[in-house]
Amino acid sequence: MTFRWIIDARNDLTWYIGSALMGYLYAGLVLLAVAVLPSPLEDAFGVLRLGGLEIPLTLNLLVYTTWAFLLDAPHLFSTMARTFFDPEERQMRRRALWLSWGWFLVGPVAVLLPFGAVVFLVLFRLWAYYHVVRQHWGFFVLYKRKNGDMEPRAYRVDQWYFNLALYLPLLLFVTGPVYAQTPGMPPLGLEGLAATKVVYVAAWAVLVGSTVAYVGYQIWLRRQGQELNGPKLLFLLSVVPLHLLAVSTPWTAALLVPIITVGHNLQYHRIVWMYGQGKYVKSNKAPLARLIFSRFWVYAAMGLLFTLALYRGPWIEWLQSAVGMNLDRSFLAGIGMMAGLTDPSALSVGQQIFATFLLGWAMQHYYLDAKIWRVSQDRGVAEQLRVN
Repeated sequence: MTFRWIIDARNDLTWYIGSALMGYLYAGLVLLAVAVLPSPLEDAFGVLRLGGLEIPLTLNLLVYTTWAFLLDAPHLFSTMARTFFDPEERQMRRRALWLSWGWFLVGPVAVLLPFGAVVFLVLFRLWAYYHVVRQHWGFFVLYKRKNGDMEPRAYRVDQWYFNLALYLPLLLFVTGPVYAQTPGMPPLGLEGLAATKVVYVAAWAVLVGSTVAYVGYQIWLRRQGQELNGPKLLFLLSVVPLHLLAVSTPWTAALLVPIITVGHNLQYHRIVWMYGQGKYVKSNKAPLARLIFSRFWVYAAMGLLFTLALYRGPWIEWLQSAVGMNLDRSFLAGIGMMAGLTDPSALSVGQQIFATFLLGWAMQHYYLDAKIWRVSQDRGVAEQLRVN
């Protein structure tokens, strides 16, 4: 079995493969809350006292607030640091960078259409899920490249199994009994339909059958004398069960976005840091980007400042006084809508518009991310990720 890493064993097992452990930790907290708290999404495990402050340790704080403020919003800043703060990227991707700002208008426009907020939110969550899966596929392919695992037939087998293993859990969730019991999910009208039950059973059959077949294929390769790709298989073992776990109960499904996204956030921070160290710190290019990537604490502080600027910046105070709206509540509603905890129909039109506008940061990230990490097409990216 070969074990060639993107960085090295310690870093890869911590940031790229082991990052999924944070998702399992979040899922564990959710299941613990279900076991010990009467109202899992509202009650607190206890109260943390810091001086005169009393902080209730609820799932909202321990899972989706820590995820949103400490990891997810800062990882949106990472994309900006590696695009808008890089003169070379601004020149090369001028059109894409300008078009990316248009995503901030999609949600507010959708809210004004009949059923627009619900449709927008469903499509947004699907795009978020797709974005996470595509990043996982990117790491999976990097491990294939690093370990010389690019034989065409094996590539097709990997591609088929990878996509089935990560997308079928979503189909199982939508067609299975858990969906209707999950807080914040809009009714789809699929419950009780014979076709829904057939799809649900078929999805389970395909998932189990493809997993057995994939394991069998690895055994066959080994018996043929071929070395198996250790990091690739460890990566699969880390993410596939997590996606199944996330949709296995109504409570984990309610927090599906942070559960499956937190590992993606950690992976992204590490690979952007690696890219920034290689491209900016070791050269005289892009002085602002070089400053951001000069020290990890600087990078982390800038990401947190970006998050706080969204939440507490002067523009928030100006908007709050201009529109007479509690924007703190609307900001949290935006996070809640993204995480699946807030039903958009429970918000005013103004809150829906502001919340969906804030989700534009995520959509801008999804859009740009699909363009800036094409290893096979961008020699500079391949060089910085050490897959030449």
